Amino acid sequence: MAQPTEGSLRSGILFGLVAYVWWGLVPLYFREVKQVSAGEILAHRIVWTIGLLVVLTTLLGGWSELIRVLRSRRLVLALLLSAAFLATNWLLYIYATVTSRVAEASLGYYMMPLVNAFLATVFLGEKLRPAHYPALALVALGVAVPFIAAGSVAWLAVALTVSFGLYGLVRKQVQVDSFTGLAVETLLMFVPSAAYLLGNETHGGGAFGPDWRLNSLLMFSGVVTLVPLLAFTVSIRRMPLLANSFIQFVSPTMQLLVAVFVIGEEIQPDRMIAMGCVWAAVAIFVADAVWRARAKHGDKPVEVEEDEPVGELVASQ
Repeated sequence: MAQPTEGSLRSGILFGLVAYVWWGLVPLYFREVKQVSAGEILAHRIVWTIGLLVVLTTLLGGWSELIRVLRSRRLVLALLLSAAFLATNWLLYIYATVTSRVAEASLGYYMMPLVNAFLATVFLGEKLRPAHYPALALVALGVAVPFIAAGSVAWLAVALTVSFGLYGLVRKQVQVDSFTGLAVETLLMFVPSAAYLLGNETHGGGAFGPDWRLNSLLMFSGVVTLVPLLAFTVSIRRMPLLANSFIQFVSPTMQLLVAVFVIGEEIQPDRMIAMGCVWAAVAIFVADAVWRARAKHGDKPVEVEEDEPVGELVASQ
């Protein structure tokens, strides 16, 4: 354990804000390529990200660790499972953006701390605190309200949260550092993605063509993916996790603002009630975390876990 200096704390918060603001603005990028199908955008995102990961792996001297992981059948199978959950989450988020359902997607990411608490209890044997029960009940109510009002459940918000929660659950149990894990996951997704794009182009259905603006935007998807991930990784190493739990809500809040004021989505009353339930649940969850931190540390400086795994926390959009 190491106590953060004032400088490292400031830079950690700055890098964290870069990551979460970037993720909050990502819907604007996907709206620019909405004429491309969600599946093809996902494939481009994976293909162009692998190129950047190869460069970064070379610069960081990470090839030996990458090869070690690829030689382990157990690790590869585990990362193949996490890659499937990650690809599902990315595909759902792209679909939410190109179909003007960003507000519903933001609702899902507000649920993340509570879904993680539920998964940790069920699969990892961790115990819920008393404050978690009313918080989870409010989330359940938030999911139920749209169903009661209109006979339809907010399935997209739930699917986004559950897919990323399961991704985190798998990654938490795989002993691979965050960067190497992401590189292997992307590599495992590369072959089917490249084959899909080549098939589309061969049969004349691909997005690449005479529109160089669109071509450039699709190629830029690798940068859109990696920049916030790297900023987040730096952030989580330099700041207390409790502070990070506060600023993580910057992303869904910005997504909601973009949905309403930029994209022009209308939020129905039942969805507003659902969001109110989730926000109340988040308030309970965060208040309990603050109370626990104060009770544990008293007036001592908040400690930073130097080796805190971040692989399960990144790649949310």
